[in-house]
Amino acid sequence: MTIESDTYPQKLGTLIGLLSCDDLDEHETSRIVNICLQARTDAVKTLKENYGADAAKVAEYDPEGVGSFIIFVELEDYFAVADTVDELYEQIVDSFEHPALPEYPYDNNNFETITDFYHWVDQQLQTHHEKYSLISFGESYTHDFQVILVYRDKTSDILSLCQELGLQAQRCE
Repeated sequence: MTIESDTYPQKLGTLIGLLSCDDLDEHETSRIVNICLQARTDAVKTLKENYGADAAKVAEYDPEGVGSFIIFVELEDYFAVADTVDELYEQIVDSFEHPALPEYPYDNNNFETITDFYHWVDQQLQTHHEKYSLISFGESYTHDFQVILVYRDKTSDILSLCQELGLQAQRCE
């Protein structure tokens, strides 16, 4: 379900603010919203002009993912993207100016599934950086994992907005 066009810009701006933990100024948020609006009219042209010919291919093979792709590219510095869970975890640790998270347990873990890993990460976040939780956002076309740290108390709001806006997102669990 997608929302009406007249509320789209406002809700998208709110989502971008939440995904960046309110780190962007209003002009930067507006700029990203405007790119997303342009992409709704002509995705191929918008992606090509802003991100190059390769990016424009997203509109061909994943037209529903264009908005998520734009948000990811624009907020890339806020994301952790990796092919392995240990690499992903290292990027999560690096997200904090003063990380209190333990090292990745290479020799001492019982992760049998990705869900096990995500539960462990969430426990570590709750213990050491309780303000934050991890969500998967959009579709990475080149990596196995694409996640972002968000304020824990805003996670439900973020996921609701994503659903309303037709953007792929889910809790990392």
